[in-house]
Amino acid sequence: MMNDLVMATPDLLIRPYPATTEGPTGYMFRLAEANFMRPRDLIEMGITLQPEVLSLHQLLPKEMLFPELHVYMARMHTLRSEQSAIWNQRYARFCPLCLIAEPVWQASWEVFFFDSCPHHGGWLVDQCSTCGEHLDWHRESLIRCQCGSDLREEKVEEAPWFVKRLSMVMECILLSKPLPDYSDAYPFAGLNPLQLQTLIRYLGAYLDPQAGPKPLKIRNSGLLEASWPITTLAAQILFEWPSGFDQAFTNLLKGAKSESTTLRGVFDQAYEYIYRGAIRGGAYLPVREAFNVWLTEHWPNGANHRNRRLAVSLLADMQWVPAKAAQDQLGISRARLRFLIQHGELEGQELVTKAGRYRMMVRKDQLTQLEERLAGEITMTKAMEILGLGKLRFRRILKILFPSARRVNDQLFLPWNIPRQEVYSLIEIGEELPLISTIDERQIAFTHVLKFWQWNADEVVSVIEAVRDGGLQLQGNWIGASGVVRWIFDRVELQRWHQALDKGRANWVTIPELAELLGVKQQVAYWLTLNGYIPSIKLGSKKQLGSRVKKKDLDRFLRRYIFGTEIADRIGRSPRKAMHMLADTNIYPLRSQHGDPCRQTVYTRSEVLDRFLARYSVISEEDALAIRGTTRRREKAWQRIIYENGTDQPDESPFRLD
Repeated sequence: MMNDLVMATPDLLIRPYPATTEGPTGYMFRLAEANFMRPRDLIEMGITLQPEVLSLHQLLPKEMLFPELHVYMARMHTLRSEQSAIWNQRYARFCPLCLIAEPVWQASWEVFFFDSCPHHGGWLVDQCSTCGEHLDWHRESLIRCQCGSDLREEKVEEAPWFVKRLSMVMECILLSKPLPDYSDAYPFAGLNPLQLQTLIRYLGAYLDPQAGPKPLKIRNSGLLEASWPITTLAAQILFEWPSGFDQAFTNLLKGAKSESTTLRGVFDQAYEYIYRGAIRGGAYLPVREAFNVWLTEHWPNGANHRNRRLAVSLLADMQWVPAKAAQDQLGISRARLRFLIQHGELEGQELVTKAGRYRMMVRKDQLTQLEERLAGEITMTKAMEILGLGKLRFRRILKILFPSARRVNDQLFLPWNIPRQEVYSLIEIGEELPLISTIDERQIAFTHVLKFWQWNADEVVSVIEAVRDGGLQLQGNWIGASGVVRWIFDRVELQRWHQALDKGRANWVTIPELAELLGVKQQVAYWLTLNGYIPSIKLGSKKQLGSRVKKKDLDRFLRRYIFGTEIADRIGRSPRKAMHMLADTNIYPLRSQHGDPCRQTVYTRSEVLDRFLARYSVISEEDALAIRGTTRRREKAWQRIIYENGTDQPDESPFRLD
């Protein structure tokens, strides 16, 4: 057989050796041009890139003299045979600067998506600036266009740094050279040239939000104008790995046109291609791992165990969870959860499935932080359960017993938030006392008082406060109840305390007198009582008798609320300026249930307001009250009121600040 090959060997006039970076098509072109032939003629003569054939035609030095060249040509022959899809055999592109240095067509120029020169940093050229035609392999000269223009005179435009890096990686993998040091952080390990091109096609085409329904159907992909958008996007994603990959899928999610809530419905082949397409192999494991991480962090629709592609551990790590799971963890209702989402306290979204069902998902990683914030408060239902009080009675005493209780985000008709510590401090009272199963006639349990003695809300709150402050002593806890209603009192002592309860004229004022005490117009005082901020009791059924306000309720109001004028004095600004500053901090004055504002601004004391005052205050609260003479005026008004009613002067001012 060797004799047949020798007899068939053509007598080439010039036999140039290939270079160790020269492309297969470029070498055949150069060899044909040197012998005044066409590349097709060489193929018809049986000349191929196989090292044995090249050696037979004396186109390679002896292997012992230049083994690297034999290995290189064997690799080019294998890649042409086994990975023919990587070669751009229709169009030609080049780097003018490289061509000036050496008139040899580089192998990297001949593969798809090699768009820039890694050595000079410029875009490759595939179009003649003289005639405007794209270069192909049918021209007469390797370094000249078909129009005769010298390709080495073409201008070079700088390419982005990440495209240059991608070209360097492509060249190293194509020529079987060690990868650059910076490539260790990117998903290139173990890829062959075809796998790398597949990855570039996927990242640059499927992850493009503007891509069509069949992104891999790239028309004229061998032209630079068609390939550079793909390589640019792919290079950005690869060299910002994995954040660039995450951002690409996030952009796809934001721009999704489908109303589906499934991965395939939203991402289509961008999702399927990872598990069923060409990048499903082991070499692409970093891509699947990055996608799994993105799913756990950013996929808002959740996933279920029917998706067998996703591991059980991955499903457990999903950062978007159903609303029901969030409700159970936080111990709140769906309405409150939706409110938290609408007001930006929790990231979530509500989706509509194809079947028309509403599905709400929330961020799992934000639940822990929100849970810690809500841990200091409990709902009204939970407080009722702890204290052992009924719903109707608890509603009546809620704002009196717990002045710092508030509705969710201070919005009407939303659930109540009650400080946890204030509730638990009540049930801790008398914990050391004995449990009593049988109550004798000299004793009475608080639950029986509530049931048979017909006390009003103020009396119930007063006895609880008296026990808390040490004014009433407990004898034990009844085993048949829980919370505060299990308290056992001495019957006679409790009756004596009740008879001595503050009911005299010195302990209540009329609404006009309330306005005088607060230093506000009567319209403001009536607004505060009508809207429940200061509880009032009618003196009778006739209109002329009016209503009364207990001193105890007035004290509670002053501890819980503060007038805008006092805030303005503390920060050294006008009341209107103070109101605008508070509004910028999302602190707003009181309003009625119908949303009507009070004539004078009044604010709820809160941690947010305390931080505001700590930041802007120039004087203390006592000094602010002294500026307007508020404390002294209230003392004189109170003394006048009690003297006019024939009541002895109190031991100390009821308006002294604690």
